[in-house]
Amino acid sequence: MENIKNILFDFGGVIVGLDKQKAVDRFREIGISNIEDYLSEFRQSGIFLDLEEGKLTKDEFYAEFRKLAGKDVSADDIDSGWMAFLTYIPEYKFQLLKDLRKKYNVYLLSNTNPVIMGWAESEDFSPTKEPITAFFDKCFYSFKIGAAKPDKASFEAVIAGAGLKPEETLFLDDGQTNLDVAAEFGFKTYLANQDEDLRKVFADLL
Repeated sequence: MENIKNILFDFGGVIVGLDKQKAVDRFREIGISNIEDYLSEFRQSGIFLDLEEGKLTKDEFYAEFRKLAGKDVSADDIDSGWMAFLTYIPEYKFQLLKDLRKKYNVYLLSNTNPVIMGWAESEDFSPTKEPITAFFDKCFYSFKIGAAKPDKASFEAVIAGAGLKPEETLFLDDGQTNLDVAAEFGFKTYLANQDEDLRKVFADLL
């Protein structure tokens, strides 16, 4: 791909591995029997989407979760449901991101929430005890920008916030619907698989 100056990454399913079933099992275990009505691979619904779009604060989400569960569930237990989504980050990806930043502007656009990002912005994120913000020029979180992919507003937030041109930007996501909307803006796109080696992907693409 020619004229690429920026690389925009999705987080879950691209940088960190995802296991939706583990999250489903954990949320069901702590009280939401119909949890699959709310969780999907790429975008949540109900109060789970409201948290990811910043319409509920973390504490408000806890309160609504307890109403759904019909019982008192601790914040730690609720957080453990969100964290169960994540598997691990292959260690090479941390170095890859740093190497890419030597040549490109590297950004993150994630449908995510304050629970997962609380972990990602801590020293627990990487083997070098650096937070996620050390690996990207700028991070765009759905709950902070008030929109979740594939809403066009999420891409508009990145274009405005990073001051980038879509046609000079490669966007990697594991959801085809998200890529389709990005392509409407002019982004170059790549459908990523969490099990593939991104070093080879970039060697081939760039």
